[in-house]
Amino acid sequence: MVVSPMSNAIEYIDLGSEDPAVIALAVHGKITGEDMVGLIEKIEGVRSQGQKARLYIELSEYTGYELPVVREKLMHMGTLWGGIEKCAYVVDKAWMTKMIGLVDAVTPMHLKAYSVEEDAEARAWVMSPE
Repeated sequence: MVVSPMSNAIEYIDLGSEDPAVIALAVHGKITGEDMVGLIEKIEGVRSQGQKARLYIELSEYTGYELPVVREKLMHMGTLWGGIEKCAYVVDKAWMTKMIGLVDAVTPMHLKAYSVEEDAEARAWVMSPE
């Protein structure tokens, strides 16, 4: 697996897909506003190609987010709501699975939570263009 660090919290991961719509990352610690800006830029890049992003997000080391993340999300709500087709979250906490299910019910994108043991299924789902 080839990785390229963006910042102290988000590490972009190569899932082996040549599809530019697939964006994969692992979160280590607390997400910063700078992290969110970088992710939004990647989603906007996919959107500029006439596609919607398919995200794989591994959250087993996630500890939260800094306040500037909220600002970035609010400023780019159109990109986040209209630029993402689906998002697979790999989580290690049951409460995250429940929250992701609740958010899925009220967003235009499709969100799914997977356990760490279901990582291969999460990757396959994200890489599938269907």
